[in-house]
Amino acid sequence: MDRKLTLLSAALCASAPAFGQGSDDCASAQAISGSGPFAYDTAGATTDGLPDPLCSFFSNDDIFDDVWFSWTAADSGDHILSLCSNTTGDSKIAVYAGACGSAPIACNDDSCSLVSELTFTATSGQMYLFRIGNFAAGGGSFGDLTVRLDAPILNPNNGHFYRLVNEQWSWTDARDQAEARLWQGQPGHLVTFENQAEIDWVIQNIAPARPWIGLFQNTASPSYAEPAGGWEWVTGEPATFFNWSSGEPNDTSASGGPEDYAEMFASGVWNDAELNHAQTFQYLVEWDGGSLGTNYCMANPNSTGNAGTIGAMGSLLIADNDLTLMGSDLPNQAFGFFLASRLQGFVPNPGGSAGNLCLGGAIGRYVGPGQIQNTGLTGEISLAIDLTQIPQPTGPVTALPGESWNFTAWHRDTSGMGAMSNFTDGLAVTFQ
Repeated sequence: MDRKLTLLSAALCASAPAFGQGSDDCASAQAISGSGPFAYDTAGATTDGLPDPLCSFFSNDDIFDDVWFSWTAADSGDHILSLCSNTTGDSKIAVYAGACGSAPIACNDDSCSLVSELTFTATSGQMYLFRIGNFAAGGGSFGDLTVRLDAPILNPNNGHFYRLVNEQWSWTDARDQAEARLWQGQPGHLVTFENQAEIDWVIQNIAPARPWIGLFQNTASPSYAEPAGGWEWVTGEPATFFNWSSGEPNDTSASGGPEDYAEMFASGVWNDAELNHAQTFQYLVEWDGGSLGTNYCMANPNSTGNAGTIGAMGSLLIADNDLTLMGSDLPNQAFGFFLASRLQGFVPNPGGSAGNLCLGGAIGRYVGPGQIQNTGLTGEISLAIDLTQIPQPTGPVTALPGESWNFTAWHRDTSGMGAMSNFTDGLAVTFQ
C-alpha cells in the first residue's frame, strides 16, 4: 500500500487537466462509440458506484472518485478496456452489463504498473457501462481509455480460432470461462487437438507456456482406469489422439490429489494434473466456427476421390475488412488460387478442365504476389482477401455493403492422362 501511494503522489506532482471528462453520475453516463481513445479525468468526481467483491484488490473492493461512460458493442467477443497507453495516477476500472447498481462483470486495479486494463465479453448491440476511477479516495487520475475487440487467431488449416488467456483458474473454472467467451456469436471451449499438426500450429503461432486444455479423465466412464483410461474431450469428440509427455499420465501429484485434468507444456506435450494446479497459469480457448456464406453449384471429384470445397471465415462487415477464403479437399502438393465474380454461373470443363466453373460474368483471379499457393501435405489453401482490392478484368474494385460476391478455387490436379485442373464448388457471400 505504501508503495502505491508513494508512486501516486509522485505522479500527481505532474500537471493535471483543468476539467473533468466522463460523467460523475452513472445515470447520465457519457455516451461513446468506437475504440477511442477517449479522454477522461476524475478531478472533482465523487464516488457514485457501489463496492463489489469482484473489485477487491489489496483488501479494497471499491472504486473511488469515479466517472462513467456508456458504450455499445459493435461486435460479439472478448474486448479489452485499457488505460495503459496514456494515464497518470493509480486508476481502477470496472465494466457493467446491466443498469446502474448492478454487479460488475469485470474489474481491474493494476495491470500496467498502477494503471488498469481488463478483458470482458461483449455481445453485439448491447450497451455497457465503463466505470473509471481510482484505487484511493482523493487520488485522482486522468488520461485516455480505449476499447477494442480482442480478436482470436484464425488457423487457416481447419478454420478454427484460438486465444490464449493469461489467467490462473482451476481446470473446471477455466472450462467455464472458455465456454462463456464469445467470438462471432459462438461460445468457445478449452482447446481440443485432432493431430500433431494442430499442436504444431498452436506452438508456432500462439506460443503458450502452460495452459489448461480440454482433456479430462471421466471417472464414470466404462473405460476409466488409472492412469490412462477414461480421458475425454470437453466437446465430446472422440479422444483418439494423445500427446502425453514421457511418463505421463501417471496420476501422481505432489499435493496428493488425483490428477484428472490435462495441461500442455510449451513444447506441446501434455501432463495430467490436479484440479487446482499451482503451475498452470493459462488456458487456451478454441472456437470451432463455421463457414460464412452459402455454398452452391456442384464440384467434380478430383484425384483424391473427393470434390474440392470452398469456405470463408472472418467477418462479412465491410468495415472489418476481415475475410479469409479457404479451399479444402484438394490434392496434396498442387498449386491453386481463388477467383471472384459478382455473378454465379455453371460452365462445365472450361478450357479442358476436369471441373465445373461456378462463376459467371466478369471473373477476377487472385494471382498476385503470394496469392498462388501450394496445397502442401494438407490439401488446403487459404487467403486473407482485401475487400478494397477484389480483382476484376478491368482492375481491382471495392466491395460495398449489400453487394453479393461469389468465389471459387481453381487447382492443378493429376488425373487420368496427366496434369489437368479442377475447381471447388462456389461460395456466395453478401457483405454488410
